[in-house]
Amino acid sequence: MESYGYKPSLQFFHTPPSFSYTYITIYVMLAASPLLALAGLNVLGALLALAGIVFLVLEEELYIPVVTRIYGALWRRRSANIIADMGEGPETIVLTAHYDSTKAAFSFNPARVHSLRPTIKLNFISSVAVASLTLTGALLGSPLPLIVSVIASTPLIVSSLILVHREVFHGYVPGANDNASGVAVLLGVAEHLARDPGKVGGKARVLMVFTGAEEVGLLGSHYFYRGNWDMVRGAITINIDNPGVGSLAFTECEGVIMTWCSSGEFRKIIREFSLSKNIQAVTYKLLPTDVTPLMRRGLRASSLMAFADGMIANYHWYSDTADKVSSENLEKAKSIILDLLEALVRDSPVHG
Repeated sequence: MESYGYKPSLQFFHTPPSFSYTYITIYVMLAASPLLALAGLNVLGALLALAGIVFLVLEEELYIPVVTRIYGALWRRRSANIIADMGEGPETIVLTAHYDSTKAAFSFNPARVHSLRPTIKLNFISSVAVASLTLTGALLGSPLPLIVSVIASTPLIVSSLILVHREVFHGYVPGANDNASGVAVLLGVAEHLARDPGKVGGKARVLMVFTGAEEVGLLGSHYFYRGNWDMVRGAITINIDNPGVGSLAFTECEGVIMTWCSSGEFRKIIREFSLSKNIQAVTYKLLPTDVTPLMRRGLRASSLMAFADGMIANYHWYSDTADKVSSENLEKAKSIILDLLEALVRDSPVHG
């Protein structure tokens, strides 16, 4: 970015090494709660069940990383967002791409990855059932709901063991598609804008944000949004994630259990622009992206992604290598982002 003429800044924060620890903690809390109640510790069991379901909803559905931030403070591994901007004008457009990778896992094996979404849904249903039954049994002093709760916690125990296995036996994946490809596209956009600042200069301020620790509870974007909220809530945010393999598409809505959508007006803009580029506008139903928290608030946000057979190619697996990435996809994605910037500036409500 400096070689292109930008003056990027660094926003440092602390992170744990992976998301496993957050979910192991939550699942173990929930699974242990009926056992404590059955042992006569009704109040402790009820509190543990309540805390577990609250933490799960905060982390997985509302993208408020309470447990993840606690682990970040304990681990104190340092990550950073890399931020550069150019131009000025009445509209602010934020372009994001995360540069971190993640660990592989049993659930991400290509033979099983299509079961990921059903597994997440099963764990959520199991968590709600365990919390409800444990609270009922503890408050009424009845063992039957607690016994059923122990049985209902089976998926959480299995998932905890899979996450432990992930941390002990698996390593980090190369991350070529997820998300070196997105970083490459954003760098290409930055280089183009540096050569041709008139494309948006005087019409909009463009921020380019390379986020760290996206694969760990969206921590990088969390800290960026929190530190720049007054600007972000009025901005248009476009995230570039996994564009290297498959058919490109913009997201209108994101989320596995609770599905969140961009503002209605912006969804219409994204649909019409996607149609003009002969690509789809879709609802993305896998793990969240850096803009899912913005969609939760109904803001103007979308992700540019690519899908192969309805799935992200080589998702979180060792096969996510550079030779699998399509250079044609990267060039097309860069062109689409540049055209979208031009269209957003041209059609901005500020400009009538």
